[in-house]
Amino acid sequence: MPLHKSTLEIDAVSNSSKVWAFIVGPLLAIAVYFLLPDSFVSASGETTAFAQAGRACAAVTTLMAFWWFTEALPIAVTAMLPVVLFPLLEVASPGNTMRHYASGTIFLFLGGFLIAAGVHRWHLDRRIALLTISLFGTKPNRMILGLMTSTALISAWVSNTATAAMMVPIGIAVMGVVRAAESGHALEKDTHNFEVCVLLSIAYAASIGGIATLVGSPPNGLFARFVADSYGASVSFLSWMKVALPMTLLLLPATYFMLTRVLFRVNLPGIPGGREWVKSELAKLGPMSRGERIVLVVFLCAAIFWMGGPIIRSLEIGGIMPFKSFSDEAIAMTAGLVLFMIPVDAKRGIHALDWNSAKDVVAWDVLLLFGGGLSMADAIQKTGLADFIGAQANIFAGFDELAMMFGISTLITFASEVTSNTALTATMMPVIAAAADSLRIDPEAPLFAMVFAASAAFMMPVGTPPNAIVFGTGRLKIGEMVRAGFFLNIIAIIIGVLCSHFLGHGLIDLSAKVAGG
Repeated sequence: MPLHKSTLEIDAVSNSSKVWAFIVGPLLAIAVYFLLPDSFVSASGETTAFAQAGRACAAVTTLMAFWWFTEALPIAVTAMLPVVLFPLLEVASPGNTMRHYASGTIFLFLGGFLIAAGVHRWHLDRRIALLTISLFGTKPNRMILGLMTSTALISAWVSNTATAAMMVPIGIAVMGVVRAAESGHALEKDTHNFEVCVLLSIAYAASIGGIATLVGSPPNGLFARFVADSYGASVSFLSWMKVALPMTLLLLPATYFMLTRVLFRVNLPGIPGGREWVKSELAKLGPMSRGERIVLVVFLCAAIFWMGGPIIRSLEIGGIMPFKSFSDEAIAMTAGLVLFMIPVDAKRGIHALDWNSAKDVVAWDVLLLFGGGLSMADAIQKTGLADFIGAQANIFAGFDELAMMFGISTLITFASEVTSNTALTATMMPVIAAAADSLRIDPEAPLFAMVFAASAAFMMPVGTPPNAIVFGTGRLKIGEMVRAGFFLNIIAIIIGVLCSHFLGHGLIDLSAKVAGG
């Protein structure tokens, strides 16, 4: 079963609706451009000019989001609109627009796809899937829970993108095993629901797990740095986890329940024969082949380097740090390229990976999709559109702390669907702190809530890399992700605000605020 069996044109809406969407999209974008003001009041109370580039960026963002959802054009094609529209509307230069389509994140994706191709070629994915099933049980719901738990635990310490790249091949293999075992007596809808739950559970658990620790996600580190710079207070691992870990432990089971019991009910009875069937299938695979062993070693080396990245990059040898620039992206590409180089059978010219095996697994349309998302996010920051969005926090003036936190979290959560959560966090933290000060509210809890909200982008494929990775398998409709993501966004907002409100006070000494901070 190929990892990427279809393109991203997956029929979220009917063909007749796409025709109307093709017409309505530009009209909606034009309306946004002309309805936005020429100036706005910033968080500091100053009147700020809202340049033409910012309004044009908002219009293009509206058009892209609308066409992505309706698939008026193929999704990968919509992702390339910035290449034409940003220079034409003077939002960004051609060079600055196109560089995002070759960013480090794109190569992290590409390396992950190459590793997945090697895993799939030698059927290592099936072996791993069977072992996973034997560990967590043969009932589909338990498999989903096992995948979510594993993904969240890894993502707490490793890049959520790298985690998703590692876990998706395993999830795909589990799906293949279940589909084969249930063939003949399972309803197609139930099998599809199971596959949707597997993919979304991996994507969402990768984002949720990243909330738990300071190193789990970039916005967490930005929070610690901002508090240190602005208030002279140090945020320890423990003080962060006292608020973030309960958030993770509540949101993870809530997500599991919503996916498997409410949104995509999984009614499959389980694999007939249970553990005996798994043992039988493992026996059929026989001992690991040379190709499997090579791919497994490369896969494990990549995982170790991803997990130990900070330690490896800080190593000094002879007064220099040779691995200082060995980023997650470089690790992924090294692993992918090494697979092409290692021979499995040198006499016959067979290597661990060849291009014919790789080209059908690499989701090129996903690389374009995320390139478009990165280009759009950068333009939102540089044209002042992010400042305009941030200024809307002023509408919460006069609210009490809890109401303010709910309003800000809602704004940040849905804004993070179309822009970088790291950039959004960096932009909004000073705004939130200033608003809290003006309202005489302790800024600690609102800052916690805002950072949690920035990591809760569950609706759109471009909202976060794990979403894009699972969407790139071609087995998930964008409407399914949007529907699940909307409800989980709301749940995440509620849990994040309540955890911040009840647990996010008194952990940091804010009395020693740095002068001018």
